[in-house]
Amino acid sequence: MRLTAIGASVLALTVACVQPAFAQETTSAVRGRVTDGGGRPVANASVTIVHMPSGTQVSQSTDTTGNFNASGLRAGGPFRVTVDAPSYDSKAIEGVQTAAGSTVTLNVALDPQTGNDIVVTANAKRNGLAIAGQTSLNADAIQGIASVNRDLRDLLRRDPLTSLDPNPRGRAISIGGASPRGNRFTIDGVAIGDDFGLNAGGLPSARGIVSLDAIDQLNVKAVPIDIAEGDLQGGSVNIILKSGSNRFHGSTFGIFGDDSLQGTKTYDNVRSDGTIVPAAAGRLTPVPSFRDYGGNLSGPIIKDKLFFAVSYEQLKESQVSARGLTGEGASTEIPFVTRANVDRVRSILNSRYGFDPLDIAKTLPEKDKKASAKLDWNISDRHRLALTYIYHKNEVPRDVGFSETGSNPSVGLQSNFYLLGETTNAYAAQLNSNWSDNFSTELRVTRRDYERTQNPYGGSDFPEFEVCLDTVSRGSGLNCLAPTGANPNGRVLLGPDQFRQSNYLSIRNTGVSWSGQYSGGGHVIKLLAEGQQVKINNLFVPATKGKYYFDSIADLEAGRANQLTYANALSGDPADAAARFNYMSYTFGVQDSWSVSPDITVTGGLRYDWVDADRPQLNARFLAAYGSTNAAMPTGGVLQPRLGVTWDAKPNLRLSAGAGLFGGGTPDVWFSNSFSNDGVRQNSLLFQRNGTSFVDATQTGAAANIAPSLGSAALDNVTGKGIPSVVDQYLAGAGAPAAASVGALDPDLKLASTWKANVALNWSGSLPFGAGWIADNWEFNLSALASEVNNGFVATDVRTAQIGVLPDGRPRYNPAVGANWDIVLRNTGQGSSRVLGVGLGKRIGGLSLGANYIYSDVKDVGSFTGYTPTELLGVTTADPNRGTLGRSSFETRHNGKVQIGYRADLFGDNEFRIDLFGEFRSGRPYSYTFTDASNGRSQVFGTVGGNGRHLFYVPDFDQAAIINAAGRPQVGMVEFADQATLNALRASVDGSKLRKYYGAIAPRNLGTSPGFSKLDLHVSQEIPFFFGKAKVFTDVENVLNLLNRNWNTYKVFSDSVSIANVSCVAAAGNPCARYLYSNATRQTATTYQSASLWQMRIGFRFDF
Repeated sequence: MRLTAIGASVLALTVACVQPAFAQETTSAVRGRVTDGGGRPVANASVTIVHMPSGTQVSQSTDTTGNFNASGLRAGGPFRVTVDAPSYDSKAIEGVQTAAGSTVTLNVALDPQTGNDIVVTANAKRNGLAIAGQTSLNADAIQGIASVNRDLRDLLRRDPLTSLDPNPRGRAISIGGASPRGNRFTIDGVAIGDDFGLNAGGLPSARGIVSLDAIDQLNVKAVPIDIAEGDLQGGSVNIILKSGSNRFHGSTFGIFGDDSLQGTKTYDNVRSDGTIVPAAAGRLTPVPSFRDYGGNLSGPIIKDKLFFAVSYEQLKESQVSARGLTGEGASTEIPFVTRANVDRVRSILNSRYGFDPLDIAKTLPEKDKKASAKLDWNISDRHRLALTYIYHKNEVPRDVGFSETGSNPSVGLQSNFYLLGETTNAYAAQLNSNWSDNFSTELRVTRRDYERTQNPYGGSDFPEFEVCLDTVSRGSGLNCLAPTGANPNGRVLLGPDQFRQSNYLSIRNTGVSWSGQYSGGGHVIKLLAEGQQVKINNLFVPATKGKYYFDSIADLEAGRANQLTYANALSGDPADAAARFNYMSYTFGVQDSWSVSPDITVTGGLRYDWVDADRPQLNARFLAAYGSTNAAMPTGGVLQPRLGVTWDAKPNLRLSAGAGLFGGGTPDVWFSNSFSNDGVRQNSLLFQRNGTSFVDATQTGAAANIAPSLGSAALDNVTGKGIPSVVDQYLAGAGAPAAASVGALDPDLKLASTWKANVALNWSGSLPFGAGWIADNWEFNLSALASEVNNGFVATDVRTAQIGVLPDGRPRYNPAVGANWDIVLRNTGQGSSRVLGVGLGKRIGGLSLGANYIYSDVKDVGSFTGYTPTELLGVTTADPNRGTLGRSSFETRHNGKVQIGYRADLFGDNEFRIDLFGEFRSGRPYSYTFTDASNGRSQVFGTVGGNGRHLFYVPDFDQAAIINAAGRPQVGMVEFADQATLNALRASVDGSKLRKYYGAIAPRNLGTSPGFSKLDLHVSQEIPFFFGKAKVFTDVENVLNLLNRNWNTYKVFSDSVSIANVSCVAAAGNPCARYLYSNATRQTATTYQSASLWQMRIGFRFDF
């Protein structure tokens, strides 16, 4: 006889958030304890676990303590778990669902034999809320998520601890306040993230690597305790692709959008002092059509044995530039640059230089292709092989050359833009073997090939030109700054951007991983051994075609440049300066997961990562100057203890905690800098016109003066047809490379590592009051996450040294060492995060409700959003030559999310589905700064790394202003170019948070861009269609903006908002006794059209 029960009254069914599963990234596990009615263990009970869609079966026997552990299972389900033992009724649990990287615990109580077989239907995993600290999405949940971009990042937004920056240039994902480049992404066990670190979003593409329709499960963890999880400073994202089953299944889809399905006008913008900038008049640039097609097919090749699954998707749309000329449809209008200016510059380039710089591009096409294939082979009941292939190619336009800075705005022409191409080919083979009831292994071999190209739209055979739009030069010389009291100057940039002139990257990553697991006596002991080889070819030599600055349109027409930036390999072939290096990483680990009782599981482990890398070429000058070598790479390893506890205090109450050290996760580009900037194979120069003479600003003293004939050859009669040979000869000359810049790692540099801890409470059940439909089916969670940097990084330029202090007390460094640098990356132990979260959920029939709120407080010594040595140095801090602790640029102080879903069969068995997801997030932090307008090394601060990054000193406006001996207004230690400058700066200070810091240096990231709210909608309806079902659906992003264009415009300031220029005033023998402020300005936030306007996609899907 068969008896059926529903629910979990006969057994305990839980999903652990810190309890590990074997093969953490790709498979799942089911473990538990079999007892009799009195709670005594039942030994030698037979446990059979069947994956129902494929017939894949695993059989085990319980040990003397009644425990069993089945690992290496497919993620998902449903599974049927059957328990048989002599003298007891058989018991089967149906509908068991698993998640990759988690363990389902089934504690089964058997009844004395009566001849009845008992079948229990397990409770479905709760979907209203993510378990605190972990989120799992299955294929069904993914189909209900609105994503007009068809991007993996839209799925990750559903995790409470994950924050998505809406900036379309990166759509960066931060988990728990960590750097987006510190996250680890895997697909079927292949590390698929942007290990080199050139993309802000953490993925090697502007879009997701695989089709959303190919994903079976997605799991996000903020503190992944299992020793298999490593090489990260943020969170882990593990994706499992769909596998075939015994049933053929396929689908095709098409998704469409065009200009009629999105908003046409944004709301007013805002300046850094809080004043309002009216929205651009008229309608914004129309967006060409969006087309996305794809499909997938899966099924058996041999029933119960061999299965396949394939997927393909192709997308075409256009990217819209957020910035442009006034009145030409841009969502952010650049001031002081007119259509007449642009047309005049274009005419000169065509007639005098024979080069078409193109116009300001408003829209440019993007293409994206994704394909994946998977084979699953049940070799036997004890051995299973899975093979995966992933292909992805993305080509996306990138606009450069724009600046909204009020004192020196600029626009870039399309020849300054580039097409970013990224191609990934990834392979994985994984063998799971159960050698006995107690011992199982996993062997995985992976490979990933990645290629990145950056091709300028105007070709690569012309230099970059920067043109100041003065009709004739007003004497600004090198920086296009207008005289005090005059309107600011605009600039135009054209030709291939200097950073794209020699830029190519390819990476091959090959890995082998072995795990072994032994279970017995309530313990699951795991061993881990991994090896990985990474081969990198990074060609990055800026300005190999040169970058010229012209101080006026007249100078451009005459071919008279004021400055030339040029760099190359000494051989003259940029490829000879490429960073080509390999490194090996090794991982060893041991872990014990101990079921202390049926309700308590303790997991403890140790993971050890060790790296062995090639070394850069030794620079003898660097060694002699500083007594340490530049030929260093991180050596040794990181021992990472991990500990996790899960306590099921009640059937509906779980407490969990986990803590550990997490190593690795550092962008490889930071290490590649030591090869690209060894100062031996390459050199750079910065020729400048100085009245009637010429200098090389990279040199010092008398060596900076160059022969008039050389300076004239470089800067007079510029043709754009190549660098003069005498300049190349100078670059490679015996004396010149002695001053070449060097990027180096501290010989004692340790791998990055961070201590992280997470505590969570999850409760589900009924309230003790109210009617049933009100009181039942509630969920509640609390979580707290903390991290402390163990070994982070900070950059310092050792070429300069402190020579005094500036008027506000910050260090002043020697500016007389030239424009070149020797930047060393060192360790720091500063940095932390504190994250608190609360969540609430409710189900009423087909209606599901959920809400989460996260508060974050994140600090670091430099958010390190850059790539090159000068960018790593160029963080906004009080010390010009070293990062200091402050608010992180990655912090999202407040982040709230709400989800409302409803599902019902409105006619027949055809499902209607609606999902509404809303999010509010605080804006991105930014710093108030001032700018030293000198070129190259700052003459005020004595450092490189960007002269507009220095934290602003707020004059003490409580003091009365005086007119000093120079006839200028003065407040305390600050002089002002004129009264208008003083008035403008005081208005900027008093209109912002700066007003609280009179007489002090403004803290880093004091400002916060406007907050952003977003409400997304997905609606679908199934329709009977021949031999399957069709589904029509629509995705609408930013629904509130659809209702009112004044709502939910995304506005963001750059990381550094400069509000004035600064120079030194000498007095009483002190070369910088006071500051002189000039060119007061207010920066306007950038409004990104694609993130600000509502967008709709209409789609059709056919499932068969």
